[in-house]
Amino acid sequence: MIEDVQISMPPHNQLWESVLSSLRMAIITGKLASGTHLVEAALADKLHVSRGPVREALVRLEQEGLVVNYPYRGRFVAGLSADDIREIYSLRTLLESYAVELATGKLKAEHLGHLKELLNQMIDLAAKAHFEELADFDLEFHRVFVAAAEHGRLLQMWESLKGVSHALIVITANLQPSIVEVITQAHSGLLEALASDDVVAAKEEIKAYLSRGETLVVQAMEDRVMNEMANSQLAEDTLIV
Repeated sequence: MIEDVQISMPPHNQLWESVLSSLRMAIITGKLASGTHLVEAALADKLHVSRGPVREALVRLEQEGLVVNYPYRGRFVAGLSADDIREIYSLRTLLESYAVELATGKLKAEHLGHLKELLNQMIDLAAKAHFEELADFDLEFHRVFVAAAEHGRLLQMWESLKGVSHALIVITANLQPSIVEVITQAHSGLLEALASDDVVAAKEEIKAYLSRGETLVVQAMEDRVMNEMANSQLAEDTLIV
């Protein structure tokens, strides 16, 4: 029950974003089990915030499919299965591969310069093991070429996966720190492919990178490693504990 847990929040610009990040990570790692009743008042009390930020966070989680709202009953954790994880990664692969096709010839010098800056930031954050921030820059890197595709609905669909994708990147990096080097190498290769308008190479980089992340997270779920991680020191710092 919510009343039996303590909650700490990672820092974000908006209070509701901190609530959202904490709840999302707890749901994905299994700390908040599927079927858990999410009561606004209890969550607000544990977080020492008003019900407004909690309500906003729960609405966002509904949109992400992590929470379900039953009329007259309230909101409950929907959870995230291994099949859900596979769907998220496969959909990202499809969307980003199509985005690369559409963005070919549209990426200008300022786009490539921004991608290079993001990559440098990622390399720096990887060396410091700052995985939350690394995930921010990782997703911004991908958003640049998805937005450059100039396909509004494609970008909208990609954005709908962004929150869960962020949590999955953080989880993956903590489960296997060596993946951080893979992350930076993959984005370096992707930047090179985008700069040379090599669609085939860019698609291969995207597929290989996302496939590696999917494999790690699904294996972790099957081995129940994520639940163990939820009880680790990391969880004490960033999740519901």
